[in-house]
Amino acid sequence: MTGLLATDRAEPGLGTVLGPHLHRVLAACRPHIGRPVRVEACTGGNVSHVFRLRGEASTVIVKVRGRCFARMAHIDTDPALISVEHRALALHHGLLPDLFPKVLAFLPEAHAMVMTDVFPDGRTWREHLDKRAATVEECTRLGTALTRIHHATAGLPPLRDGDGDDLFRAEHAYGYCLRACGHRALDEACHRLDALPGQQLILGDVCPKNLSLAAGRTAFVDLDNVHTGAPLFDLGYLLAHLVLHHAVRPELLHAIAAAFLDTYTLPGPARPWRGDDLLATVTAGVLLYRLEARTVPYPATAPPATSDLLLHTLRRLLDAGPCTVPDLLDAAARAVTA
Repeated sequence: MTGLLATDRAEPGLGTVLGPHLHRVLAACRPHIGRPVRVEACTGGNVSHVFRLRGEASTVIVKVRGRCFARMAHIDTDPALISVEHRALALHHGLLPDLFPKVLAFLPEAHAMVMTDVFPDGRTWREHLDKRAATVEECTRLGTALTRIHHATAGLPPLRDGDGDDLFRAEHAYGYCLRACGHRALDEACHRLDALPGQQLILGDVCPKNLSLAAGRTAFVDLDNVHTGAPLFDLGYLLAHLVLHHAVRPELLHAIAAAFLDTYTLPGPARPWRGDDLLATVTAGVLLYRLEARTVPYPATAPPATSDLLLHTLRRLLDAGPCTVPDLLDAAARAVTA
């Protein structure tokens, strides 16, 4: 079994991560895949260890949370928090089974889940965007899917007990992300997000590394950042990544952003995106978070010189005061073509 369970990447294997729980997890996989034949370490996740387990009949995904972040070993965490993600996955799959993986087995003592594999080609959308541009059709699908998610989860109770969602929002969604670069406009944006009506469950980490758009299907994974917040945060988060992954293709920015935003409809009162300065500020903040990568690493999407130009342009834009999404897209395009 040792040879069978060797991974194809230079990182801890499934057996190392699971230890004495390995055989129980494999037993939970066998009804779905038959005899296991290969294990592959999946890319992208920073918090948990994620593996694709291929069997003679099918494949599943095994996700394991440890006492520190998988790719940020200096950050301690509680492995029992995988139970929150388990609840999030069960909820989202129950509401929208075509968009989210199904949990096939949850083993709390192993801090592990076995899930369906919703990546038909075994690759994230991030891996595709590293080789090509997004299409208008893909961005339209994303806007439609995110609308469905936010409308389906509106009005549902928090996943975390007590003030857990408040703490998570302050420490993770805001602390690691919007407040990380220390700009006053982003601190104010956090207060404005909290003051918006219609606070509800949001995904919190909707980005290309957590998406599949292969084979005409849209699928979302990695729900350990689901929390109660403003849907606009998810919208700006994904928009920021569209800009980030097209910094070297600035001529496409307006078309793909419009395809995504024109299709998306926030729950509650209409909020036209073209004049929305809060959406623009959140998008700029997420871009800075990824470009500066002070706490959470994100592999480069453009040459260093291009990324530096974009970073300085975004800071100047925030310094100048409120701006709109078209302002941001224009500034990003000018920065990398100057």
